[in-house]
Amino acid sequence: MNQFNYPIYNYAVGWFNRQAPNPLDFIAPALSVDGVTGTFKRYPQGYAFRQVDTRRAPYEEAHIVDVLAEDVPYLLEDHSLRIGVDDGEIKPGAGNKKEAADQIALAKTGSLLATWRTSAIAQGLDYFRKNVTAAAGKGAWSGVDADPIKELRELLAEYEATNGVLPNRFLFSAAAWNTLCDNAAVADLVAYNDAKVLTPALLFKLLHLTGEGQTAPQFLKATVSVGVHRPGAEVPFKGSNALGSDVWLTYVDDGQQIGDMCGMRQLHAGGESPVEQVESYYNRDKKTTFYEVGLHRAYAVTAPSCNIRLAIS
Repeated sequence: MNQFNYPIYNYAVGWFNRQAPNPLDFIAPALSVDGVTGTFKRYPQGYAFRQVDTRRAPYEEAHIVDVLAEDVPYLLEDHSLRIGVDDGEIKPGAGNKKEAADQIALAKTGSLLATWRTSAIAQGLDYFRKNVTAAAGKGAWSGVDADPIKELRELLAEYEATNGVLPNRFLFSAAAWNTLCDNAAVADLVAYNDAKVLTPALLFKLLHLTGEGQTAPQFLKATVSVGVHRPGAEVPFKGSNALGSDVWLTYVDDGQQIGDMCGMRQLHAGGESPVEQVESYYNRDKKTTFYEVGLHRAYAVTAPSCNIRLAIS
């Protein structure tokens, strides 16, 4: 019989709250939806600003603003992961069997949640990479004549003209940030600043994104380490970086309502916290108590024109 496990649930919530910033949450905030199926709002180009004729002749009705946002169906997938505590792991005389199993499970839950978190991030990044094409002819920042700042300024100008807003989230893979810092044109610009090294604050200053009345975008540099699952005998363990050499620019509304405009979203069922279900159950055949975390989720590109992905080389 499955039962909600409060100790493991509380541990899971605390564990997630203590983790480093999640790059997937950074560019695609989680949004609670009602039910496993439903619709989400997908916003077209220019949603944030529209010019309409507001003149009204005598006795005529006022013009109606077409919201334009499209209702797109979604279907959440069921994801789950579990860890087991075999009866043989419980020492004789440990007292209440369930309590002893819970204590051992708490020690194992860190590994369970780390694998759960890494899998979710890697799956989400893979989905968005497949559905957001890298900007063509951009990102060759290691070239001798490359000028990344000029290229980014041009992209930002086009972005603002298309969407009516500027991106407010910048996600750099560690590899992409190093390539930017090593660029000759950037090095020349940095040499004349007090910092002598490129910083996120200096980058936004060079891109004219800071100043009086402006709120600087949020910045995150990350590496998402992903290991090969269960390498075989005599097969060396190998890891890779799920972010690769990507740079992501996107727009995220600060609110958490279904109608808020964001470039990308993680849709999940039930409550505000993505740690939705933590259950335990005993399998008599295996003589094992299993502890399982689960979530119904899906990924969605909710405002396609608000997303820029650069594959840096």
